[in-house]
Amino acid sequence: MEGDFSSSKDLVVGWRANRDFVLTRRNELLYLAVCPQPLYDLAVLVLETGLRIGEALSLDWPDVSLEPLPGARFGYLRIRSGKSKKARRNMPLTDRAASMLRARQNGTALVFPNDDGHPYLVTSIDHLHAKARKALKLPKDFVVHSLRHTMLTRLGESGVDAFTIMRIAGHSSITVSQRYVHPSPEAVERAFERLQLSGASAEVEPRVLPPATVSATVGEAASVTD
Repeated sequence: MEGDFSSSKDLVVGWRANRDFVLTRRNELLYLAVCPQPLYDLAVLVLETGLRIGEALSLDWPDVSLEPLPGARFGYLRIRSGKSKKARRNMPLTDRAASMLRARQNGTALVFPNDDGHPYLVTSIDHLHAKARKALKLPKDFVVHSLRHTMLTRLGESGVDAFTIMRIAGHSSITVSQRYVHPSPEAVERAFERLQLSGASAEVEPRVLPPATVSATVGEAASVTD
């Protein structure tokens, strides 16, 4: 890919002080354009599902359902194990992820087998990623894990709550998921709009007490204040 991208603002806005690197949409296009296989397909899968790179590399075809179940909109992946019990989960597949997986079907047991039919080592994927990053002159903060971080950050920015992010990511604690959620003033406004539309804050007519009750109440109040 020709050109020196080091001067492009789009290639550095993803970096945030004291935070992991986050790809902008333009970053993503440039990055994928220089990714060899299997890094390209792995990157697409992680950007669409938020899987850990180890989860993606160990994925077996029996755990991939490309067609939606009755009543569902998306196919899904089944993650059988991970860093904690909460890492075991089903992950819906977006259209882009499903299309990529369909193209990869070749009769192997693993979704991402190496030439010997075994899972790729994470270090091998790190090497491919480092070459792509160097070609674009992106900062070293951009590591393979940044693809997962990017997806989860996009979820938070789109208004997804921390508990849903926790389930999607397979986090062991809600504390980890909360760092992706930063409600904007607009998001707070929308929350109150939904509350009002639900009828929970419907206007209530002022309560009018019967005359006798009012008189008794006034009399009791007068005796207290005297």
